Amino acid sequence: MTADNSAISSVIRFERLPDGKFAPGSGGRVPGSKNKISNEAITAIKGMADEAITQLREKLIAGDWDAVTFVLERILPKGRAVELTDTSPSSIATALANGEIAPDEARSIATALARLNEIGELADIRAKLEQLEKLLDGVAR
Repeated sequence: MTADNSAISSVIRFERLPDGKFAPGSGGRVPGSKNKISNEAITAIKGMADEAITQLREKLIAGDWDAVTFVLERILPKGRAVELTDTSPSSIATALANGEIAPDEARSIATALARLNEIGELADIRAKLEQLEKLLDGVAR
């Protein structure tokens, strides 16, 4: 049995734009869709969940902390929530000195506070610029 490729190509048209992308309505996969191999791999991994938990439990009982640490580092989120009563530099330094927060956490907090401060300053500058523009518009008339 021979396939009639001309009949197939006349039904399915794969037109491409000059940049190489598919032209609208001319085929291609839906954005975000997974291909068959990805779906099969995800299904296979999900099917191993019970076995993986059993093996992790066995490793834990046997005292294989490297295996447990390896798995937990990939499952648990990075970092932790840090609660501070005050966000002043001195209180962050005190919390660091008392061992309440790690150096990386202090650095992250300081960076986040600096960025928030910059955002506030930009908002102030925009407000002042708008006021100046209104004043200049009033003078120009």
